[in-house]
Amino acid sequence: MLKLDNMMNRQYFEKNAHTELTEIISDLEAIKLNNVLVKKVKYIDYDIDVDWVDSIETVNVNGVINFTLDAIDSRTGEEFEYTDSIDWNDEYSFSNSINDHANIIVGEEFDIKNYVIEQININLPFNLSNNSDIIKKTGFGWTIMSEDEFYQSEQNKVDQRWDKLNEFKKK
Repeated sequence: MLKLDNMMNRQYFEKNAHTELTEIISDLEAIKLNNVLVKKVKYIDYDIDVDWVDSIETVNVNGVINFTLDAIDSRTGEEFEYTDSIDWNDEYSFSNSINDHANIIVGEEFDIKNYVIEQININLPFNLSNNSDIIKKTGFGWTIMSEDEFYQSEQNKVDQRWDKLNEFKKK
């Protein structure tokens, strides 16, 4: 595994078709994320493979980014610790004329740290919450059911039309 100064340019990629990078980012105070609910970045690391595809002049990045933040819960307003991992699988190009499906690298340098921060910004939920994956399962006159639960409840219901037919039968 290699730790760089985070800056790679086209000449670097042409000489190094494959690079494995692992780093724990240390200067966290300088990092500002776009989400206003993020109070502080506590931890960021990445473990990625960077490959240069010469035929289409593209940088392929595959790996994972792990991070921990102090954030304000969008539902309660309380501060909590938010931890997540991002699977990073993206393509970057110095020119859009060869590979129009890749992200454009602005300038001459591919700054890993800036792209890691960009990935975190892109993947952060807009409304950070400590219980964002919990859905309240009941409300006023309704409940959330699985498909099996729904079919089971429908099977147990008696069709009121049968009661009407039975009334006609009794007459």
